[in-house]
Amino acid sequence: MTPVWKIKSGKFAGWYSNDALYDAQGRHVGCLAGTSAYSLDGVFLGEIHEAQWIGSPVGMHRNHPPPQIKAENVAHAPLPDRAGLGLPNWSDPEF
Repeated sequence: MTPVWKIKSGKFAGWYSNDALYDAQGRHVGCLAGTSAYSLDGVFLGEIHEAQWIGSPVGMHRNHPPPQIKAENVAHAPLPDRAGLGLPNWSDPEF
């Protein structure tokens, strides 16, 4: 399980493992296609940046992959927030 933080705010977003994306409460909320993250219904959430950040360059909308099969949730305690990267033209994902 690799932890990820929201790129702009630094808030703890959750984890990813293999191609599954989990929120801070351990709920399976999406999947990865390379470094692109999508919700379970195919909505683009953002990009994994430097392995530990997730965000979306402003105006970036990827093609949507087909919906994914829901995986089991995982039991993990959320990690603390950290300082965001403050990259210009990037926004936090909504999940």
